[in-house]
Amino acid sequence: MKYRFEQCLQRGKIVCIPVDHELVAKELREAEQDLAAAEYSLAEGNVKWAIIQGYYAQFHALRALVFSGGYREKSHSCLKYAVETLYVDEGLLPASVLEDFNFAMRTREGADYGCVYSEADARRAWWHRRAW
Repeated sequence: MKYRFEQCLQRGKIVCIPVDHELVAKELREAEQDLAAAEYSLAEGNVKWAIIQGYYAQFHALRALVFSGGYREKSHSCLKYAVETLYVDEGLLPASVLEDFNFAMRTREGADYGCVYSEADARRAWWHRRAW
């Protein structure tokens, strides 16, 4: 929703930056490492950490997209609005990317703050490499 993106810009929660391809690559490496860690954690039966690591795999992949668009976010929700405005609304990514991220965000918060989690949620929170 462009309105929320603009609110984030006005509040300084999203700022314009020069496109830095090394920064984009760094975020993609972080995403790959977090995904690998999530897979390992789940194999070891550590469901809570698998959810958290799966969420951060998505977070870093989306952050790479926002960086490549010439912006930097300063909040997790503003990251979502930036991806929506820059990529989903423009038809460059399907809306399911944001649905997956929203699910992972809620699931991570539940695991972190409410100690509520399941193996099924961990597997869904991984957001299989389809967007990156």
